[in-house]
Amino acid sequence: MVLQSISQVSKSYDISARMLRYYEQIGLLKSLRNADKSYRVYDETALKRIQLIIFLRKLQIPVKRICAIIDNPDSSVIIGIFNKSIAELEKEITALSVIKSILENIVSEIAKITGTYINLDMLNDDSVINLARSLCLVQKNVKEKLGMNELNKAAEILNKLKDVRVVYLPPMTVASAFCTGDNPEEQAWRSITDFISRKDLLTVKPDARLFKIDHNNATGEVFGYEIWISIPEKMDIPAPLIKKEFHGGLYAVHVVGENRFEIALGLQDWINENDKYQYDYDLTRCDPQFMEIDSFGGLIPDLDEVLNLHNYQTPGFENQTDMLIPIKYYTPPIEAPVEIPGSKEKCGFKASVMDKGKFTIIGFTKIMTQENNPEMFENELKTDGRLDILNKYRKPGARILGFGSIDMDSQIRGGWRWTICLAESDITDTQAFAGFNPYTRTIDASKWVIFEYMKGDQFNDHSVCPKLGYTWNGIISGSFIVYPDCDTGKTESDDDKKNIMHCWYPVK
Repeated sequence: MVLQSISQVSKSYDISARMLRYYEQIGLLKSLRNADKSYRVYDETALKRIQLIIFLRKLQIPVKRICAIIDNPDSSVIIGIFNKSIAELEKEITALSVIKSILENIVSEIAKITGTYINLDMLNDDSVINLARSLCLVQKNVKEKLGMNELNKAAEILNKLKDVRVVYLPPMTVASAFCTGDNPEEQAWRSITDFISRKDLLTVKPDARLFKIDHNNATGEVFGYEIWISIPEKMDIPAPLIKKEFHGGLYAVHVVGENRFEIALGLQDWINENDKYQYDYDLTRCDPQFMEIDSFGGLIPDLDEVLNLHNYQTPGFENQTDMLIPIKYYTPPIEAPVEIPGSKEKCGFKASVMDKGKFTIIGFTKIMTQENNPEMFENELKTDGRLDILNKYRKPGARILGFGSIDMDSQIRGGWRWTICLAESDITDTQAFAGFNPYTRTIDASKWVIFEYMKGDQFNDHSVCPKLGYTWNGIISGSFIVYPDCDTGKTESDDDKKNIMHCWYPVK
């Protein structure tokens, strides 16, 4: 039996030794040890598997799906995995095709007026689409010119985060600097850097790690700023710094630059759509624990880690920071609404609470700006037939939902998203419905307060929820309304029982 060392395999197959070790770590590959057990070697079976892994990775098959193929090489499993990748690629191809077509038409129009200066206002919003007016996107029952809606969808697909990592942070002892008032980040940073210098910490502990935590609420309003530096367990630290024990845990991680808020929303979407993880709201990951903020949405216990601490303040050196969002393994809850005793007296509305697992919504969406509003969008859906499509594929008795939310794509354009939709489980034929190019989004597991009110009531979920002892969870960036009798056009009437509305509000 011919055995090859890790360096030979790396050279022969143009794959790094680090990647080979990673494949072993996740159980995708197995190696042997040579006679004196000093280095890894691979036999013929392992080499064939390496070739298969390389081939599948070049086909853009994610490592997680490669594991599934190797664990269960049944043809139906492989076909299902490949079809899923094909569908994802088709979405990206369509998105790139839309952008390419618009660019080609813009180039064609501008070429007609070469030698002149371009008024850049012509490249704003729908003016861009006027240059591409010759294009048309035909859908089965919905025909509309290629417009900003299609460009928005294309951008949304291509803006999805593709480099999210899941890491386990080990327990560690940290020195913490917490500051409030003016420029709290600058104050905390000064305290920590002075401490690092006085203790010569990067020599004493060359593997020190530095984390930054915004003590802000769900709206981004800053109440304080905290910075941690990991230290030897027995090290004494001077006041006002305090020693904390960080218990570690799982985190979803992505590198972040100036587009911080967009990355946060992208990570949120990644967690929502992942069938293995969900967000972890636990504030007890350190001792003393994070202090809850008595304000809208409370504290969001996310971390930023400075990756190149040794060179962080070196002039000209490229700084890099990771955003870390705490996660845990997903466990589907038992869904059963329970009425909150005395809710009507406490907040003015009847309410119940429910632990709901992850679910997917499918429907039609639009980003709301100053030029449009939900009522205008609802009228669009009635006029062009898309509301009829929703009703056609809606299971008997299923509810039509309105979901107001913020995501990476809407935030980039300074608006928010309104989606008229069904839960995926309430659609009779999801494959047929997919032919109408609907918007799809997975909503993370959460506790939900469900309010009941009459259409036309002065209802504000943000203000009434705290009266029941709950706050917005700050992670699911939106809430639902349930349209009465599945009709978005009911008139307001206090004596019409079908005008009863329900609001689903995600809480912690």
